[in-house]
Formats: sequence, structure tokens, C-alpha cells
Amino acid sequence: MQLIRLKTSGFRNLGRFDVRFFRGTTAVLGGNGMGKTNLLEAIGILGNLRSFRTPTLRQAATHGEASFRLEGMISTGKTTQRLEQIVEVGPPVRRTLRVDGAEVSVENYLQIYPVFSITTADRELISGGPEGRRALLDRFVFLIRPPYLQDLRTYRRVLRQRNAALAARVNDSELTVWDAPLAAAAARVIAGRIRGVSVLREHFAAVFDVLRGDAISDVEISYRTEAWWNPSTDLEKVEDLYQQRYNETRMRDRQMGFTVEGPHRHDLSLRTENRSVRHVLSSGQAKVVAAALKLAALAHIEKERSEHIPVIADDVDAELDSAVLARLIAHLGRERQLFLSSTRDEIVETVAHPTRRIWLENGSCVRQEAETDE
Repeated sequence: MQLIRLKTSGFRNLGRFDVRFFRGTTAVLGGNGMGKTNLLEAIGILGNLRSFRTPTLRQAATHGEASFRLEGMISTGKTTQRLEQIVEVGPPVRRTLRVDGAEVSVENYLQIYPVFSITTADRELISGGPEGRRALLDRFVFLIRPPYLQDLRTYRRVLRQRNAALAARVNDSELTVWDAPLAAAAARVIAGRIRGVSVLREHFAAVFDVLRGDAISDVEISYRTEAWWNPSTDLEKVEDLYQQRYNETRMRDRQMGFTVEGPHRHDLSLRTENRSVRHVLSSGQAKVVAAALKLAALAHIEKERSEHIPVIADDVDAELDSAVLARLIAHLGRERQLFLSSTRDEIVETVAHPTRRIWLENGSCVRQEAETDE
């Protein structure tokens, strides 16, 4: 799978941008603020509908613009498809998605061109709250089991309804109406996530061994739920268990004004030496763990789809030392399409295979060069 061409309109400082890409590695070069990250962000949003740098797309439009447009031509084997997004930044944000000119659903669109990213923001996966880790896990589960997205949406919708009922201080008979559907949705989400963690664990150790060198101890991955959860709990009984818990904790939920327990509070636990990695590892080491986590997900998705998935590595040399960076790029190899950005032209020397270089200045491509095999 590869991106052949990208066109933008009204996106950050790129304005009306049109660039062609080729197989293998592309290094996007230039000084700070020249548009390198904006270009990689546009590629990521084209495939994933979300930015790796901001939780809202409102900031992605060029200043003064009410919308932006992304258009990409992608190739999978002998098939090409044209992806198109028109995003009105609102509020609220409204999005039109098209594939080869026909409007499609979010679920269908997201299956076409998944993009994996490795960025400086990845440190938040380790040092930040559980929201980012849950999001990574939820996206992975969706990519291996698309109906999971509907399970997650159902859970969030029913959770909002139950929380609204709690805030409105409805009586017990009205509140009980939401317990059964919330428990059923929670059970489906938990089952998906637990299976997802199990699959991630299979690939993580191998990828982590490649990246870490000798400086970091083993890292264990698990799915962390409520303290009362028994790891041996039969997933078939989770729905009944949560319905019982929502009944038992109703008074506490009323006092708090929201539903305290459930998958919206769970976490992807990362531990080393029997402690959370956030309390043990340096910033650079944490980024290695985050990269290994993402590449473990990538490995399984590529195995399932029998194709290579594009990878974005934004400002990747900013926090990784040269040895780790070399191992990372060597692991990604030359078969998949890789987009690197850096302020240093020397980043190309880290890549042991031909690399196309694009220089940006004030959001415009000012030069392109292709490095060929000697």
C-alpha cells in the first residue's frame, strides 16, 4: 500500500499543496515552522481521520478558513483509489468522506488507508493519562475487528445517557433502565480490548527486543480494570457482573454524578521491574516503549492484511539517540512506504536504502531529489 499523490487546500500553512510520492522512504526536510509536520499530519488525517498532534481538527484549517480539503491517490497492488475529505471546522466539526467520488461511512473509510505514526507526542502514551493508551488500543481492535467501532460507540452513547440520568437525579426505576444496555455494551468492549492486548503482547516482545538495545528491562503489557476484577473472569459472565456492579454502586454514582466503573476508566498497563514504566524510564526510553507498542500493532495489522502499511516518523531524531534511530529505521525496512521529517539533512544518512528528499519552505515544496542505488 502506498500514497501516490497528496493534494491539500486550506490545511495549515500548506495552503494549496500538491505533491507526488514514490515507493520506499521520503525524507521531508526544512527548518522549524516550514511545514514538515503539517505535511505528515495531512497524510495521517487522510488515512486515520484524526491528527497525531491535536485532539481537535479545528486548528488544522489555515487561519481564517472555515474548512480544509485533503485528497489522496493511493495504490494497493494493482488497484488505485482516490480518497477525499472535506472538513468544516465549525463548531461543530463536519466531515464529508468520499472514495472514488462516492460518499462512504467512517467505518468503511477507515479500513482503506490506515497510517501508523511515530512522533514526539508518543511520550504521552507513557507519561500521560490513560486516554491516549485506550485510544491506541481501541484503534487497534477496530482494525482487526471492524464491528468493534459500533460496540464502542454504543457503549459511549449509553454511558452518556446514564450519566445524564444521574445528573438529572431521576428515580431508581428510571436509572435502572440504562444498567442492562450499559453492561451489555461494556462486556463487548472489554472482550474486544482483552483480545487486542493478547495479540499486542505476542508481537511487542519481538519488536521491543529489536529497538531497546541493552538499556531497558523487559516491559509487561496487560489490561487494567477495576481493583475487584479477577483476571480469570469468564468473559461470558462480564455482562452479568457489570449489571450487578451498577446496581451495587448506584448510590456512589449518584453522589459522584457519573458512572464510576466501566471500560471508560480502564487502562493499558505497561510495567517494568514491577513498576509502571512512567515512574522508571527516562524520556528517551519511554519513547522506545511507545514506538515498540505502535510497531507491534503494525506488525499484526500487516500480517492480517498481507500488505505493508505506511508509517510516519515525525521529527523522529529529536528524542531518540542515533543507535535507537538506526535500529528503528532498519526495522521498518525498505518494503513499506516511510515518511520521515527532520530539520537535519543528515537524517538521510541513517537510512540504508534509497531515499527521496523533499525540502519545504513556508509550506511550499522548494526542491526534490531522489537518492538512487549506486
